[in-house]
Amino acid sequence: MMTIIKFPTKDKINKPLPRQRVFYLGFRYVGPMLCQDIQNLYLKRKRLIEGVRWWSIITYGHYDENDSREYSIELEECKENDLPDMLDEYDIGGEVTFDELKEMGWRGLVDNSATIIDISEKNNLLLSNQYVPNLSEEE
Repeated sequence: MMTIIKFPTKDKINKPLPRQRVFYLGFRYVGPMLCQDIQNLYLKRKRLIEGVRWWSIITYGHYDENDSREYSIELEECKENDLPDMLDEYDIGGEVTFDELKEMGWRGLVDNSATIIDISEKNNLLLSNQYVPNLSEEE
């Protein structure tokens, strides 16, 4: 006879936020045609306001042409759940995966909604019974 012992399940512990707050995302071209400049984009994890974390896209640049110092310039900020949409606006949504965002400290919700198309067997039978000529054969 066998004895089965049940062990208590461990609760999943969320990883703490990384210490780093600014992450490199990539670059984009800005400016008129044939006179474009490369702009490096960074993602900055900001503070919590009323339980909602804020994120921003920043770049580093000079305020004046004569200025020798570079400053961080905030291009746009958003709430945590709006971050994937903001990344898509800057055409860098495909550069960063949800797993990489989670490693950066993102705790937003992933919207996996899609349209569901119901393909019944009746439609499959109709499509399979249609005559499709073989175009490779010569007549």
